[in-house]
Amino acid sequence: MKSKKSKLLLKPKYDVVFQSLFSDKNKEETGFFISAILGKKIHIVKVNTEVSQARELPEEKIGRLDLLATTSNGELIHIELQLVDYLNTIPRLLYSSCQLISKQLSRGDRYITLQKSITIGLLNYELEELKDIDKMHTIWHFTEDEMKEKQLTDLQELHIINMTKAKEMYHKNPQDILAQWILFILDPNETEVQSLMSKNQELKQTNKKLEDISEDEDVRKRAEILARWEIEEKWNRQSVYEHGKEEGKNKEKIQIAMKLLKNNIPIEVIAQSTALSEEEIKKLQEQIK
Repeated sequence: MKSKKSKLLLKPKYDVVFQSLFSDKNKEETGFFISAILGKKIHIVKVNTEVSQARELPEEKIGRLDLLATTSNGELIHIELQLVDYLNTIPRLLYSSCQLISKQLSRGDRYITLQKSITIGLLNYELEELKDIDKMHTIWHFTEDEMKEKQLTDLQELHIINMTKAKEMYHKNPQDILAQWILFILDPNETEVQSLMSKNQELKQTNKKLEDISEDEDVRKRAEILARWEIEEKWNRQSVYEHGKEEGKNKEKIQIAMKLLKNNIPIEVIAQSTALSEEEIKKLQEQIK
């Protein structure tokens, strides 16, 4: 019989693995992870990994996970793990956050019964909106514009975690518990991550559960499919980005050439200035005529 350590551990960043690891049967481990995010000890009483959310794009059916946990004091915690940026992250997280509030009440229920809802976005990319913030983890509330310290309510809370910054945050502060967890989520096989098991007992306990999950051949096959999908999807999106970037540059060159032609600048000078061929510039000249 093969040892559990004979195979590489599956990466929890893949939804099928995350869903198996942070599940209702592993409520304690789920509580460890969420406590690291919230910075306070919480007790999970229920975990639902079958949350049905409308996907805005067909490709979002994979590479994204919804998990809903309920704490012992009634707080609702929604975790969304996203591997690829579909350029709709902020609106979607806000929508999910609002759903956590609205779905608590039925007709006739009193608003006073609303429980705190916490939405957590685990993102394996950097948001354009947050590029100027040198933090892995940002927390958002309702505050007054001029009095930033004045919070309207704590009923709604949004956490955004840029997982790509975990290694940087950990190297700055090896005691950063959340950075340790995110490194584990991204790749538990790294030597640096495995060395954390002697320092972080909660992570060590969760790692043992992951060892069992990694022995499941069905989960392993599905995780391998997701790993291939992630590589292909990122490559495709990068290709589209580069193509669009090149098209933008070419459009700018054409606009400059058109302006120079209108000012009767010689074609050979325009060619040197824009890197367009003289034939291309002559065609533009015909359009002006």
